[in-house]
Amino acid sequence: DEPLLAMLLEESLVELGHEVAGSAATVDQGMAALDNAEVDFALLDYTLADETNAGPVAARLRGQAIPFVYLTGHRSLPLGDEIPAAPMLAKPFTLDQLDDALREKRFAA
Repeated sequence: DEPLLAMLLEESLVELGHEVAGSAATVDQGMAALDNAEVDFALLDYTLADETNAGPVAARLRGQAIPFVYLTGHRSLPLGDEIPAAPMLAKPFTLDQLDDALREKRFAA
């Protein structure tokens, strides 16, 4: 997301007791983050800074059985073979909604 919003999201995650492994604005950065950090779950903004989408990162997360949630301003997403289904958290969201989404997804098997 926008750099300022990404920073605010990271601060919110820390406030909720989570450790942030990193943030990424592009697919390449997202893939690199997965290569270089231990990831328990992920929050994916569907539309990335370079006008691509997070589908390739979502597919890799799904392949590695890492839970994730889409953060999006879209009412729906074009889910399918290239865009794996996952819970969505509509923007704007509250800190309580973020916390609920993390609790539900983190403990889902």
